Amino acid sequence: MAAGDKGSLLAGFATFLQLICGGGGGGEDYQLPIDHNHPDHKADILMYGDMVEAAYKAFAGDDDEKEVHYYGGGGYLYLATTNLYATIDAVPAPLEAALPVLRGVDKPCWFGYVAAAWRGGYWDVVVPWRGSVNVADWSMNIQFPLVPFKPYTSKDKGIGGGGGAAAAAGEVEKGFHKVYTSKDKAGKGQRGELSAQEQVVEEVRRLVRHFRREDPGVGVRVTMAGHSLGGALALMAAHDVAAALADDDVPVRAVTFGAPRVGDGAFRDALIKGRHVDVVSLVVKQDVVPRLPPGHRYVQVTEKVVELVVDDDAVAMSLSASHSLEQYLHLFRRLCDDDGQAFTARMAPHTGGEVAPEKKNKWPEMEEEADGYKRLPLSELDKLITK
Repeated sequence: MAAGDKGSLLAGFATFLQLICGGGGGGEDYQLPIDHNHPDHKADILMYGDMVEAAYKAFAGDDDEKEVHYYGGGGYLYLATTNLYATIDAVPAPLEAALPVLRGVDKPCWFGYVAAAWRGGYWDVVVPWRGSVNVADWSMNIQFPLVPFKPYTSKDKGIGGGGGAAAAAGEVEKGFHKVYTSKDKAGKGQRGELSAQEQVVEEVRRLVRHFRREDPGVGVRVTMAGHSLGGALALMAAHDVAAALADDDVPVRAVTFGAPRVGDGAFRDALIKGRHVDVVSLVVKQDVVPRLPPGHRYVQVTEKVVELVVDDDAVAMSLSASHSLEQYLHLFRRLCDDDGQAFTARMAPHTGGEVAPEKKNKWPEMEEEADGYKRLPLSELDKLITK
């Protein structure tokens, strides 16, 4: 089958799913704030959660590349354009030098991906981040001191004027900030030395540049999504991406599931009031993580909280069960159904995670670039997500 025929079939399939599933919709509503009571927005929230779950599943897989090649959900086709790596700098340098066995701990780990879809009237860019999986990840969650948040700066003003010196943006938990901003200068990973901060901002800028180059007036929306530690990364990334796109009329949102208290009131204000990021936080009442880190200076970095309640005593008493992403999605889906929206029927079947091996060769592969990171050629994105 020719590439053009395959693209046409996929575009037709996407349109078919949109017709039978509803949800989301094209047009101008992409700029509206998230309303968890709106049936279309509920579908989006669940889809973002499923995409975060795909990040967990891909990380747990056997493939060393940890790639999510393709995701179809909510009636739309999302194609991953790059993978995101974060350097876990958990071991102090003197201790690492004294104990060589620890030298394998501090290294870049796969934390998520960037994906894009054409939603019948605008481009939707989604960045799902996984949460803590191993001991090294968890060690970053308990570095409680607050440190100044260092916004992303770039010599390349690129689109708009998002580069140059960045304004102060409050303080955040030290461990979260290290995961987000640490570089792999020692070359311990299989990729380049860029921080997660640099990777995510530059990839979103690359996509927006391309979309607007093809059609200067096209709508674009960006959503960060994450669970637990991934929620913290989503909030910090949302700030930097919103700053980079400040002059480009691109709404930036963040949807978090069980996210910790990332930083102080100044960071919250810089994100929501300064950068106008629309933040929705799902919180299970019995989950302790959204109340951490401890300390009076830490705040919930959101203005919209969706509280979910576990009514199973055994689950409620279990710290891990009440915090699991699976529990969050189960409770939110049940809340949606209780609202009488016949909600579950709106969700399209999706692959969620990696494509079956026998189908992998049917999808375009990312190509490694000079900086050591793999990215999807933009021409391939155009072929698969056709207007």
